[in-house]
Amino acid sequence: MSKKTDHSADLLVTEKDGVVARLVVRGGVRRPNELQAFLNALASVMLSSDASSTASFIAGKVLQRTERTGSFNLEEAAQRKQSFETAVRHAQRSVRPGPSLANALANLSRHIVWKSGRSGPFASVNFSKAHAHSVLVGPSGLETRPDIRICLILMEPYTRFPDNVQARSKAFVMLSPSEICIDGEAWMKADAGSVFAVEEAQTFAIRCTSQPLLAVWCQLEEGFK
Repeated sequence: MSKKTDHSADLLVTEKDGVVARLVVRGGVRRPNELQAFLNALASVMLSSDASSTASFIAGKVLQRTERTGSFNLEEAAQRKQSFETAVRHAQRSVRPGPSLANALANLSRHIVWKSGRSGPFASVNFSKAHAHSVLVGPSGLETRPDIRICLILMEPYTRFPDNVQARSKAFVMLSPSEICIDGEAWMKADAGSVFAVEEAQTFAIRCTSQPLLAVWCQLEEGFK
């Protein structure tokens, strides 16, 4: 019998309990243009031939569910992050598939709500002040819904995200250069535009150097296939 994953060990998920929200029947509510443009750009990168097949499989299942919509909250956010704007500008100049996704995020920037997450093993000393998360689609997101989660992770330069165990399989796309460590293997370079997967119950850590780190990740929520 396989051991059940401890969801509290997944430090990429910031809220304790998911928000229950009804999904709208297909075609019932139109998604705001800037959010739909972001999803279109995300699909283009996640499902490209350059993406890993596992990441494309995970992302494809997530994106398929966006044919239905949740409820929307695209108010002006009180907090803006200079490091996010810096990372977006770097991504917009990238030669890889990142620019279209970066442009879509720039158009969403005034709505993005940032939250701090928990720390853990081997995190950098400045971690509590040097990182933030945002849910774009999912529980408590700009589009609130219970079945999927599409999120951002932002880190200031010279920050290391702690080792943590993934409760659900995730697909990532990097919009900044970084290094990643999956399941205790050697650190690997991940350029801007890299698309990869971290599977359920694997450990994951990430770090950056002189540039702020910006990444998008997605997963199916528990109970949905």
